[in-house]
Amino acid sequence: MYHFIGKTVRVHLYSREGIAVGSITGRVADIAEGVEVSEGMKKDLVFVVDIDSGDPEQPYKNSAGMEGESWFAVQDIEIVEDDAPRLFSN
Repeated sequence: MYHFIGKTVRVHLYSREGIAVGSITGRVADIAEGVEVSEGMKKDLVFVVDIDSGDPEQPYKNSAGMEGESWFAVQDIEIVEDDAPRLFSN
C-alpha cells in the first residue's frame, strides 16, 4: 500500500446511493489500512491532498469542511501519473 504515497491520483466520487457524480485529482500523502468505516466493514484508505476539483470557483471541501484534502477508499482511486492504461475511460 505504501507505493501510493506521493502518487498523483484521480478519485472517483459517488453519492450515498452509489451513483458516480464526478472525479477530482490530488496527491496521496498517507495511508491507513483496515479502517472500520461502519460496523463490520473495514476499508483501506488514502489521504489525498492538493485536491483539484477542476473548478477554481468551487474548491473541493470534505464533509468536515476542510478544503483541498480528505480520506478516500483505495478502491475509489486511480493512479494517473504512470504509463499504465486507464482503468476508467470515457
